[in-house]
Amino acid sequence: MRNLILQFCLMVLVGTLIGWFTNYLAIKLLFRPYKEMNFLFFKIQGLIPKRRAEISLNIADVVEKELISVDDIAEKIEEMDISDGVIDRLLDKVIGEKLQKNILDKNPLLKMIINDSVIQKIKSYFKKSILENKEEIVEEIIKIAKEKINFREIILDKMENFSLQEIEEIILRISKNELKHIEIIGGVLGGIIAVFQFLLMLVLKAI
Repeated sequence: MRNLILQFCLMVLVGTLIGWFTNYLAIKLLFRPYKEMNFLFFKIQGLIPKRRAEISLNIADVVEKELISVDDIAEKIEEMDISDGVIDRLLDKVIGEKLQKNILDKNPLLKMIINDSVIQKIKSYFKKSILENKEEIVEEIIKIAKEKINFREIILDKMENFSLQEIEEIILRISKNELKHIEIIGGVLGGIIAVFQFLLMLVLKAI
């Protein structure tokens, strides 16, 4: 009886370890080895390194189609309220600071001619023009955004710049708990299978 209990415990322990290690190894093989390696008659490479280009394309497509697109940004731009305050801050930045720093401070003669009153008149002129042509300006911004912004290319460039180690670290950081659960489940299933194997062995011995 004692030997039977010892055999049962040993089988469950071995089954648990095998189940845990199998899932642990499977998770590691998602990332490693980074480069293709030859083992006798077959080649081995981590799933993610091997299919990196395809995975990057799929991520880029999902982000562009399901999460955010240029059309979404265009919609938000159309909803923007270009108020007097926004225009004033923009003109202060572009005309006030830039004009002062890049031109007037370097040309004392111009500084005598273009005083604060003149700068204020320039701002008022631009402000009036912007408010009168607000819709056309927004349409032009949207047009340029649609021509220049390509989320798919941006994401692909970002993914290409990541090293395989960085990709591995990001995925592990995001799904650390889930992957740990997979390892534990592997151990539990391995232990359960070992119990059934032990019971089956007892049944076969009893026959």
